[in-house]
Formats: sequence, C-alpha cells, structure tokens
Amino acid sequence: MTSLEQHPPPPAGRVLVTGTGCASRLLDIGDLRARSQVRLDVEYVTRRKRERHEVHGVHLYDVLREGPLPLDPRHKMSGLTVVVVAVAEDGFRVVLSLAEIDPEFGHCAALLATRYNGELLPRPTLVMPSDLRASRYVRGLAELRLFSVNASNAAAVAAGSSRIGEWPAPGSGTTRAPGTVR
Repeated sequence: MTSLEQHPPPPAGRVLVTGTGCASRLLDIGDLRARSQVRLDVEYVTRRKRERHEVHGVHLYDVLREGPLPLDPRHKMSGLTVVVVAVAEDGFRVVLSLAEIDPEFGHCAALLATRYNGELLPRPTLVMPSDLRASRYVRGLAELRLFSVNASNAAAVAAGSSRIGEWPAPGSGTTRAPGTVR
C-alpha cells in the first residue's frame, strides 16, 4: 500500500509505516510510550495566540531507521532523496524530507509525541519543535509513508503531484507516469 489516496486508518493505538521499497510494519502506541525518553517544551503560534506545551516522545528518525528505508544502494547519499509523508487519521498530510530529520544533516528533532501536557495520547502526534507555527504538527498520526525521489519521478515532485506513492521503487526498472494504474 503506497498510494497517497485516503483509506481507513490502522486500528486505534497503531501507526502504519509503509512506502515504496519498505516492508510495511505497525507501530504500537504502548511500545512508543515505553521508549519515550525525550521531553521537550515546544512553543508555537497558532492563528489566535502563542502556545507552550510539554511533550514526551521518541525521535521520528530513530523510529524510521529501524525499518528498511527506501534507499538506492547504487547512489551515494540516497537518503537525501527520501520523503516522509505523515498522515493523520482524518487525512491531513505533511511532507518532510528524511534529511531534515537526520541528525547528520538537518537535525530537526521531529518527535512522535505520546504524551502532551501530561496526558497520554491515543495516537502519537508528530511534533516539529523547531517550527514557529504548529502547521506541520500531525495530531492523531495514523501513517508514515516513505518514498524515494529519483530521476523518473523528480518532475512530478517539482510539479507538486499528489500521486507520488505510485512511483516505482529505486532499481525496480519500471517507470510509470504519476496517476497511472498498473
């Protein structure tokens, strides 16, 4: 399942990690809570006011690197071409680059928060602590989809295609125009 089309979210308390060239896996909120070692005070501006919150969670990059990433071994630094689409249970989506959350590159401390102001969350919230606005916070996170941008799909990315999930995996030898069906 690698399309960006909206479909039912995984069961409550779970986050699906999937994408092109990755084996799908489910993250359990209980497991994430047990691993939550990071505590951050985040401050951001909403349309109405400035807010400050205390969050606890696990770094997104640490969770993603545990599973196979859609890396192309034929290319040096292929991790710089991986995008992460975070999808909320209501269909809200945010796109990040793997490089921006990688401690060796962008070092954004993106966090899968399991506790917000002391309250346990039923699903994690993706927190972007370095953002001045909360627009890229994904509450009720249901899926993390990973895709590699390569020569065959770069034009679609530049054009803002919403069908990136249908691009071929690196090294698959197949090319399809975005939006076409097998």
